[in-house]
Amino acid sequence: MQMDRNLREAMGCTCLCIRRAARQFTQIYDHALEPAGLTVTQFGLLANLFGASLRRSEVSSIGAIADWLGMDPTTLNRNLKPLKERGLVKDQTDPSDGRLRIVQLTGKGRHKLNNAMVLWRQAHAKVEQTLGRKQRLALNDMLDQSMAKLASMK
Repeated sequence: MQMDRNLREAMGCTCLCIRRAARQFTQIYDHALEPAGLTVTQFGLLANLFGASLRRSEVSSIGAIADWLGMDPTTLNRNLKPLKERGLVKDQTDPSDGRLRIVQLTGKGRHKLNNAMVLWRQAHAKVEQTLGRKQRLALNDMLDQSMAKLASMK
């Protein structure tokens, strides 16, 4: 009887609920970006690399990007590999610190990102239309606040 109660409690796990929602969002955006030949994870990496190039003071090292994305560097490398193979990103040793690898968006990658933006905007608009702007913004805000609070638990 106690075991059943514990199992029922686990079904309401916040982590599992967020993972289920993340999978649903991922499927929506992956489907929308399919014509561009990108997943939403790849799109996000390209967009973040583009953003880093605009903020020239920030170094786009594997470690810095992984920290920014809340991702393990090994996972980031695994996600960057197909983008490198397709010539969308390149990496090189940092001339000022040979221990660091700098990752950059290539011209081909910027072109791919530009084309994918149209598809991303369409998916984003559909999500906002479905959830409503107020709820979407509240969800983003709640997630940002939660991540900030939970960061101290690592």
